Amino acid sequence: MNRTGRLFMLFLGLVAGSYGEDTKSYLLNRQVSTATRMETTTDKAPGNVSVVTSEEMKERSPQKVNDFIKNYEGIHILNDAGLNPRPAITIRGISKGTLVMLDGVILSDLEGENRILDELSLYDIERVEVVRGPFSSLYGTGAIGGVVNFITSMPTKFESMALLGYGNAFKKREADMNLTRGYVSLGDAFLDKRLRIKASYGFTSSGGYPSVPAFGNQADFSKLSGSGITGFFVDKAGNYIAGDAGRREYVLNDGRVKMEYDWSDNDTTGVMASISNHHYNFVNPKTTLKNAQGQPVYGNQDYNPFVGSGYAGIGSYTHYIGSISHTHTFSDDSTLKAVFSSVNLYSYWLDASTSSVPAPNLAGGRGYSQDIYTSSNYLDLIYTKTFDTQILTAALQGRYMWLEQLNYGLSDWRVRDYDLGLQNAFGGRAFLAAGFVQLDSNWTSNLNTTLGLRYDYWENFDNYTQVNAQRSLVGNIVQNSVSPKASINYNLWDRVIFKASAGTAFRVPTLREIFRISTATQKWLDNPNLKPEKGISFDVGGDINTFFGGLLKVYYFQTELDNMIYRSGNGKDINPYQNKNAGHGRINGVEIGYIQPLGAALTLNASYTYTNAKIIKNSANPATQGKFIPNTPQHMAHIALLYGAKYGFYGSIAGNFQSDSYSDDTNTKIFKHTFGYYDTQLYFDAKLGYVMKNNFDLSISFLNFTNNRYYDYYQVAGASFFAQTSIKF
Repeated sequence: MNRTGRLFMLFLGLVAGSYGEDTKSYLLNRQVSTATRMETTTDKAPGNVSVVTSEEMKERSPQKVNDFIKNYEGIHILNDAGLNPRPAITIRGISKGTLVMLDGVILSDLEGENRILDELSLYDIERVEVVRGPFSSLYGTGAIGGVVNFITSMPTKFESMALLGYGNAFKKREADMNLTRGYVSLGDAFLDKRLRIKASYGFTSSGGYPSVPAFGNQADFSKLSGSGITGFFVDKAGNYIAGDAGRREYVLNDGRVKMEYDWSDNDTTGVMASISNHHYNFVNPKTTLKNAQGQPVYGNQDYNPFVGSGYAGIGSYTHYIGSISHTHTFSDDSTLKAVFSSVNLYSYWLDASTSSVPAPNLAGGRGYSQDIYTSSNYLDLIYTKTFDTQILTAALQGRYMWLEQLNYGLSDWRVRDYDLGLQNAFGGRAFLAAGFVQLDSNWTSNLNTTLGLRYDYWENFDNYTQVNAQRSLVGNIVQNSVSPKASINYNLWDRVIFKASAGTAFRVPTLREIFRISTATQKWLDNPNLKPEKGISFDVGGDINTFFGGLLKVYYFQTELDNMIYRSGNGKDINPYQNKNAGHGRINGVEIGYIQPLGAALTLNASYTYTNAKIIKNSANPATQGKFIPNTPQHMAHIALLYGAKYGFYGSIAGNFQSDSYSDDTNTKIFKHTFGYYDTQLYFDAKLGYVMKNNFDLSISFLNFTNNRYYDYYQVAGASFFAQTSIKF
């Protein structure tokens, strides 16, 4: 070998050595518990697994907890514009097929919502685990596409943190105005580290930005034009636009206390309690309307397009979460864990009624409320037994859940006084009894398998609807489901891990999918005959340890869905929305993820997802056969350069792309830059920060700095900045 060749080989050795075993461990052997309900490594976990670490969170520029994961392959955040009070995470194109957890506590309720996600403080999350594929064998209903587990930290020594940040839009009314965040936490370990306690509190306050137009139909606006009011225009979808509905001002509060106590070497008790609140109010609408004298107006006594649309108003959501667990370790390498958890929501929303006479105005007028109360209670008993090369897990689970949505009449929609009584409502309860067994086997140092089987008995009962004081009872809905799953992992030369898994999963329709109450701008029909979705899924692929500590993941996935639940119609009087079962749907595609250390604390992170989601058979509406499933983009891509070490400069620059998608099951034309449609998305974020040796941290983020104002149903925020400072002790 010549001198040049020897120098090149020496360089390769030095670079590879600079990453060494730590990088290999980081890429292939990180601990993950969500995929198997016990601590295992990502190379042995079934399917495509992602772990988002606190180091990556620091280098990126997240503004809400969903931002931690939206850059990873297979993950789509629906209606991701500003602060969405109904955040939704979709994995592999399956609507409502993602089970979302906080520290292992299931957050999804009977309404199928995870409103608490936007209430959680960014800085309380230490890591996120994402597992893709069917996981009803472990978690039951709702885990057809995968599971996301947001995990908060627990101290092993004294630690505290204080943070304060401020941000604003570069152009008025195009992004969050006067965005302020704060966070404090305090934790320590006592009694020879047997007692560990952490308390935290975070808040966010913002003037918001307008994301919803003030709109109506031709008949409504004829009431304005007839009195000489002008200044409105008609958008591409035929909506009459008179300006915007105002800025969504909001305040978030999130407080949490966690405690763990080791009674002995064999017994540990954990307790968690949290209160989270999200309050918003639409203010300062902008009108383009003018009266005959050329003065700005917001309507007349017959019609006001700035209130009563069902998209604005005043809302407040409060979540209470409690969890207590106890783990006992037996002398024969087995454990028994009991967990009881409860997730409760108390919320209200106030809006004007466009049918009132005289018409409501910005200061008040006749309206209605939407109060939602839900409670989800879980009891899990999990037994784990370790043998020489196998681990057996068996569990029993019970759930009791209830939900009520109550619509009251108000003489003044800006005051929470239900003086006109209960008008419309729906509600119900659910009971679940389930059991599962799972066997994880390490046949050799390179080969492991997982076999799982779960049985669920689910019953909805005490269901009812009420329309104009007329209450109707709806019969019980019973579902029995058996959910098997099998996976195999093979590690070749510690460089390529081949993975394959297959299983079935199911999802019981939520009460919000079965029953819906119409608003002034959205017409809905109930469907008490809605059936549970059932899916058969498989994936095959692998994790490849590339040169210099990189990781390339390539997976093919496919899901065959029967009784697929989807939204039909367009919400108009002649074609109202209704959730229906499609005969058969097929979702397949490819996920590619790539992480490559480049040296000098620089890392390349990229992902691409192709999703082909179609309705294959639908006897209820044959015209939809062969059509794409709504709200599912075919192409999603992300690329980022991340930089940072423990101290000194850190930051990132990232680009994101998402193709447009249809908003209905008939695949009507996608109108660009139009409210209610899903545009092609392309935006860029950047962050620059510096950490001093005393852990004093300064950073600034530039969000959507190219100011691309596309629509993700709602209009997204434009260019803005957010600067923050923090210190850790």
